[in-house]
Amino acid sequence: MRKLLPGCLLASALLAAPLHAQKSQWENLAQIKPGNKAQVVEQSLKSILGKFVRYSETDLTLMSNGKEIVISKQQVYRVSILGKNRTRNTLIGLVIGTGVGVGMGVGLMEHETGYGGAVAGSIFGCAGVGAGIGAAMPSAREIYRAEAVPRTATSAVSPPAQNRSDEGKSDESGRATASGPSG
Repeated sequence: MRKLLPGCLLASALLAAPLHAQKSQWENLAQIKPGNKAQVVEQSLKSILGKFVRYSETDLTLMSNGKEIVISKQQVYRVSILGKNRTRNTLIGLVIGTGVGVGMGVGLMEHETGYGGAVAGSIFGCAGVGAGIGAAMPSAREIYRAEAVPRTATSAVSPPAQNRSDEGKSDESGRATASGPSG
């Protein structure tokens, strides 16, 4: 049974991951119904919680603390809807874990007989692990994430490394050299 648990954990995690994958496009905001609780994270990583009002090609609007807040598309990093998804995630994990447990039990029964208790244990154990993983999944569902902006090198030039053997040397006029102390 101890050998089954790591396999059960790995299989449940691998099977649950694609359930939350979604292509991020601004048009996905059409999925959000006005009045749903939403979280917008701006490019500056400032988080705004509120009720979704509407979106357009250029911006989106939330109602937060009685005020309409309009956020331009360029400022938006991520949009998530908040809801009661934990029960759904737990049930999905339970089903996936049960399926993994059944598969492991069938594999165990093919090689040995008289291990009914071990088979039942693997089914219930994997179901429990799957439900736990599902419950641990985030309850917010990401609807939009901005595409990564390629970073460019900064134009600032870093100062050259000082050569310690030249410290304190001066040129013919008695001034300190560039690699020596400046004052």
